[in-house]
Amino acid sequence: MHPHPIWELLPIQSAHAHWLDWERAKHRADFFSTISFPDSHPLRVALRQASTDLEQHRWAADVTITDLAREHGAFSAQVNGYHLEKAADWFRSADGYSDCPKIRMGKRVRRSKSLFLAGVASIHDVERSGRAFAESVTQIVSRVRPKAKDNLVRTSKLFDKDCQRLERALQQVKVCTRDRAEVLLCLQRKGLPAPLATAVLHFLV
Repeated sequence: MHPHPIWELLPIQSAHAHWLDWERAKHRADFFSTISFPDSHPLRVALRQASTDLEQHRWAADVTITDLAREHGAFSAQVNGYHLEKAADWFRSADGYSDCPKIRMGKRVRRSKSLFLAGVASIHDVERSGRAFAESVTQIVSRVRPKAKDNLVRTSKLFDKDCQRLERALQQVKVCTRDRAEVLLCLQRKGLPAPLATAVLHFLV
């Protein structure tokens, strides 16, 4: 096995960490939105579109590390807490990457049609982690496969539009009243007066 130049592997390790964060954020957001809304709800539609648009970045990262393995030789690695037997394993989805249940709900199941505060946070995590993953992949592709960068710039712009759709859909969503009440109570217990606590909650959601 030929040694890999460290400047090639370390940025890819960073991109892998961002990808794990992105995968987990997607799973959490999908879980919370699934238990609250039907498939046709604008929030769920926007989430699916955001996931689809960043697939180009996942594919680009996969091709990049596969090209490096082809150039320098096959290798295995322990990366970000995972044993990756071959280059093809780095950016391929696996069950162990999610940290919440996968759930499917039948058409007759009644949904709450309101989002838990943790669900609101999961939507924001999708935007944050998606942008971080896209940027990290663009950096490694610019070094190893510069001709592929233009496609990633275009898909990054699509993802930005997806995030705008997510924000618009989120503004139309009701937040679980019990969650809101519990947060207000916690803020007041910390000494915040009721009007200020309410303002903080409005800022959060």
